[in-house]
Amino acid sequence: MCRVRLALTLLRGVVSVSILVVLLARISLDEVMARASAGAFAPLAAALALVLLMYLLVSLRWRTLAGALGLALSVRFALRAVFLGVFGGQLLPASVGSDLVRGWAAARHSGSVPRAAASVVADRLVALFGACLLLALAHAALGGIALPFAGVLAPAAVLASGGLLLGFLLACRVPLQPVPVAAAALAALAIHAIGVLAAALTAAAYGVDASLAVWFSIIPVSLIATAVPISINGWGVREAVIVALAAGHGIAAADALVVSITLGVLNVVASLPGAYLLVFHDGR
Repeated sequence: MCRVRLALTLLRGVVSVSILVVLLARISLDEVMARASAGAFAPLAAALALVLLMYLLVSLRWRTLAGALGLALSVRFALRAVFLGVFGGQLLPASVGSDLVRGWAAARHSGSVPRAAASVVADRLVALFGACLLLALAHAALGGIALPFAGVLAPAAVLASGGLLLGFLLACRVPLQPVPVAAAALAALAIHAIGVLAAALTAAAYGVDASLAVWFSIIPVSLIATAVPISINGWGVREAVIVALAAGHGIAAADALVVSITLGVLNVVASLPGAYLLVFHDGR
């Protein structure tokens, strides 16, 4: 089993590296480096602050869902577990790695593996639903986005992800509590919207001339794509999606790639509190 997991992790690493290599083969590395070196500090610092805020809201969202599933978590523990998960997930597949670490911490803390696992899965499904909902709202508000058949795909994604979430909650065999679930869904929507703001600030740091509306049409798609566990923490997949969709808005590939890579780096930097907790805290 360990060998299979190692092989899958290596395969996902190959996927991430391969996509990045292909992108860099089509985009001048010197051009990318020149843009990266010209980044302004203040917008990047603000974007990092927004990423940290996102993690705080994720911990509150998860705690709300866990409570609805009969798992009591303190705000302090939820925040610690989220940062442990984010840091531990940096070398694991997409968001799944982060969830595994977070679930492990919750199971140790509560002594209930089924409830810990259910809370993490429910939180991930709510996050996916929030991304699909933001995509649909962006499409409706912007009158069309750079995604083929978005008018059909966006509503379909909302229905599919919402149905999956509802089905999972019903399968947990606990009384369905609409208020906590709705609150978690609204939190997911807010978290992803903050992520869009972070992307817009990152673009502004590099002088990329694109409106906030453009990033609302791009980032939700990248979030949905990176939820698929085929790469290491979304690397490569995120870059490919952002570069492809940004081209439809007239954004140069080098600019889009720099923004995407920076977003990944900001997430790595924001996960560093998890490294401190890993060394100095036992996860309980």
